[in-house]
Amino acid sequence: MLCGVSIRLVLLILPPAFLTDVYYYDVQAVGYLLRGTDPYGAVYSVPASLATAGASQVFAYLPGVFSILAPTGAIWDPRLGLFICDILVAWSLLRLPGGRSGLQSSVYLLLPPTLLFSTWFLNDSLPAIAFLSLAVLLETRKRPLAASLLWGISMAASQEAWFIFPLYAWHSLRNRRFVEVATSLAVALILVLPFLLWNTSAFLYDTLGFQFARHASSFISSGPFGMNVNPSLEGLLTGLGISLPLAVRAGLAVLALLFTLFRMKKSLTSLMLSSTLFVLVGLFLIAGDFFWSYLELPLVTLLAWSAIKGKEEETDSSDPFKA
Repeated sequence: MLCGVSIRLVLLILPPAFLTDVYYYDVQAVGYLLRGTDPYGAVYSVPASLATAGASQVFAYLPGVFSILAPTGAIWDPRLGLFICDILVAWSLLRLPGGRSGLQSSVYLLLPPTLLFSTWFLNDSLPAIAFLSLAVLLETRKRPLAASLLWGISMAASQEAWFIFPLYAWHSLRNRRFVEVATSLAVALILVLPFLLWNTSAFLYDTLGFQFARHASSFISSGPFGMNVNPSLEGLLTGLGISLPLAVRAGLAVLALLFTLFRMKKSLTSLMLSSTLFVLVGLFLIAGDFFWSYLELPLVTLLAWSAIKGKEEETDSSDPFKA
């Protein structure tokens, strides 16, 4: 763990070899918020080589990211917040029950992509992943109500976390944890509502409309860092000159969700493995552009599943697809 932390600190301190547009959005969004200006619908300045068409007034991330980025941005640099998130994820994996938790924590910290996602390349889903990791840890400690608070913060921090919520809700309801589901939704709503009311149209467009309205890139195209690969259904089809309407792709995702819910068991390990699979399938179907940073959340749920496999409190099988 010390090795992974040390490498991240070096990457944070040294002048970065490259930075993506996310860094510029984060710095300016935190600045707007600290000055009392709504970050949604504000004007953002990004180097021309990194600029995305139609995104000059778009902050595409949910307000829960500010719970980590704003305090560290006020101190030094928003990237410090993502570094802290990485440490929380690794610590949560380390503290999970099971003989392989130390290995899973080390794998997470030492993978080159996870090193870059918190230092140079930047993945603003990290706050959501950190809160989700802590929630899973509390679930293993049989503290579901406390875990539900963190599930709610996670949903307020990333759209990607909402792919897991139906599975988490089904897991909780089957285990008669009705209050926990309501608590998670209430926490997410409390954190999102002020920004939603601040500028409703800008918030909805930035966090939802922009992602669905943007033109999908081809399966292989050129990007600011060389060749860009878009391994989504839309990317594959666009490369062939075909495009499926969003409603069709969303319908396919709903069918995949229903199948996953039908096959999922009551156990926490089943929830983690099912979440891994559905996030991958759901994003493949719905996302116009499948960014590689999307893989970090399913990576963490997969590592959590591997760490706690065989240590589940429930009597159900840990394999959601076992007959």
